[in-house]
Amino acid sequence: MIPRWPGDARLLQEFRSRLHPGGNLSCACGREHQIAAGDALVAGDAIESAAELLRRRYGASPTVWVLSDENTESAAGARWKSACGGTKVRSRVLPAAPRPVPSLELADALAAEVMGSPPDLLVGVGGGVISDLVKRVSLRAGVPSWCIVTAPSVDAFSSATAALRVAGYHQSVAARASEVIVCDLEVLGRAPRVLVLAGLGDLLAKLLAHLDWTVAWRLTGEPFCATVADLALEAAREAVAAARALDTDPGAAARALIEASLVSGFAMQAMGSSRPAASAEHTIAHFWEAASAARPEADDLHGLLVGAACALILPGYLELYRRLSEVEPDVEERLAACAAERPWEEVLERGMRPFAGTIALVMRGRRFDAAVLVRHLAAFARERKLIVALAAPLLGELSEAVRLLEALGFPSLGALRIPEAQRLLPVRNVRLLRDRYTSFDLAYELGIAREMVAAIAAAQGDNADNG
Repeated sequence: MIPRWPGDARLLQEFRSRLHPGGNLSCACGREHQIAAGDALVAGDAIESAAELLRRRYGASPTVWVLSDENTESAAGARWKSACGGTKVRSRVLPAAPRPVPSLELADALAAEVMGSPPDLLVGVGGGVISDLVKRVSLRAGVPSWCIVTAPSVDAFSSATAALRVAGYHQSVAARASEVIVCDLEVLGRAPRVLVLAGLGDLLAKLLAHLDWTVAWRLTGEPFCATVADLALEAAREAVAAARALDTDPGAAARALIEASLVSGFAMQAMGSSRPAASAEHTIAHFWEAASAARPEADDLHGLLVGAACALILPGYLELYRRLSEVEPDVEERLAACAAERPWEEVLERGMRPFAGTIALVMRGRRFDAAVLVRHLAAFARERKLIVALAAPLLGELSEAVRLLEALGFPSLGALRIPEAQRLLPVRNVRLLRDRYTSFDLAYELGIAREMVAAIAAAQGDNADNG
């Protein structure tokens, strides 16, 4: 069964119309996309509807393994277990404090627990951390999973990957997508405001991701799908619309936000990666997460860090794309400059050294290749006008969205208490932290990366001066 959306399904109507039985999508990009079969239940009684669906699919007394934490157990876990009736429930409730860290080690330990006595179904009750852990356990244990969402805080619920900490750094690892995603509007309506703001921050990234993915396609030939890219972009726009209603109609805002989040996750499923939804801002946020840079644990939320990273690097993007109309790279000079660079191991900043192992893996795919650089610069000369024309409205939308979220109380880097030394550190080194072509790579290849970073640093100085 393909994703089912009660009520207004505007975001998925066209997408669903292209799906064949089993979730295959024949697309103009020439690629066969695969969307995991399943239901997305979005309703005021979604938990009870899901319990009835469980009985229809698994019989009167299936064995279900449920993962939650102390907060999500009270928010929805207990209600789910009560609704399940005669279901044989095995439960693992993680502590609320300290907050569970979504590490590969924890996922492996939970998988071992499940495989010791395999249930019929896994159910995660919570936000992004619980969802990612259960999706990974589902893959390892070979047992299907469902997800009961307790807050519209991330877009990971419908993706087929999991953001887990591996060797001290967040990485996107293989997982098995949830077969049923339960979004009970009564539960979502009670979600703490900070989690709603986190969901908005996570979806802001789709504006930068759309720009960077298109630039990578135009300049490097990276595989691209306009259908999927537009789907993720529309999710960001729906999130902004939801933000405008947050104070006047929070229930409608929560519904719009969770549907936008699910759409973004399905876009990632379609491409088999986070490319439609994540770019440089996620790389920066993952660095802050790995470094535990946000001092109040309550604010150390993925979506808050992603939104803060979007606002941080926006001035650099504006400066870069302002310069693109006039920059004329000297190909020979750029070849000589790149060839003369010292190895990254010799110039690695002190603050990056704890992540040297991750950087070494990334840099295996980023060795200097003169022929590649020549091709990229030639493609830039051809595609410059199109890229500039694409960037202007997207960056304008992001600028407006950042102002809107600030007015709603979205926390600044100062409020998150991210130390000044760690604010620009990942910005200067974003190319070392992930092998994904972004506008930072374009600036580097054109020889204006310092100007891009300087614009970001200058804006930080202005913000500090303005309090």
